[in-house]
Amino acid sequence: MPRVALWDFDETLAFRPGRWSGVMLDLLEDEVPDLEVSRDDLRAALRQGFPWHTPEEPHPHLGEADAWWDHVNVGLARAYERVGVDAATARRLAADVRARYTRAEDFHLFPDTLAALTRLRASGWRHVILSNHVPELHGIVEALGLHELVDAVLSSAHLGVEKPHPQAFLAAIAACGGAQTIVMVGDNVDADIRGAEAVGLPALLVRGPHPDDGWAADDLHLAAKQLEERFGEG
Repeated sequence: MPRVALWDFDETLAFRPGRWSGVMLDLLEDEVPDLEVSRDDLRAALRQGFPWHTPEEPHPHLGEADAWWDHVNVGLARAYERVGVDAATARRLAADVRARYTRAEDFHLFPDTLAALTRLRASGWRHVILSNHVPELHGIVEALGLHELVDAVLSSAHLGVEKPHPQAFLAAIAACGGAQTIVMVGDNVDADIRGAEAVGLPALLVRGPHPDDGWAADDLHLAAKQLEERFGEG
């Protein structure tokens, strides 16, 4: 039976410079260049009102891309208003975030991503992405050239539930098709590691030390090696 690595996406396999606050600031500076707002201001304004802030609450009613973005845009507009943007401009800017944020060319793989996934694939492992992300994640993954290495892409936007909710991991387990071994790999202790462990999956923290001295790897090269040593070939 195959072994499957469940991968987080942002800050594990890839990164997007600026993230939400950077995109919002770019749009704001184009529209209202004289307004003195920083990324820190926008980050503070973005700390509430989005699905990932309440992972204990499933959101199946937002499972369609347009419905998800309509909901998120309300929070984005409120964030703009919190930093001093008038309501009409805030709504217009929020509506522009989708096209700017989801540009695949603005996402970048970490230097160790392709090598680690290729190594594991060669030794029989399969790969599934499980990420708290936008509805367009599958297209982003494909544009980054990962589609030949990854068997399934699961975004919380379509699942209707955010990690660390157990339903997110149960959906991923179902997507693994009866694999003998399933291991979560991610950079977030709460969402990735504790969420996976809560449903009985082993979990490997990457790109930083584990705060509880748990299983961790500094990079994906070491992560791939540890997965092979601990669980063998697929």
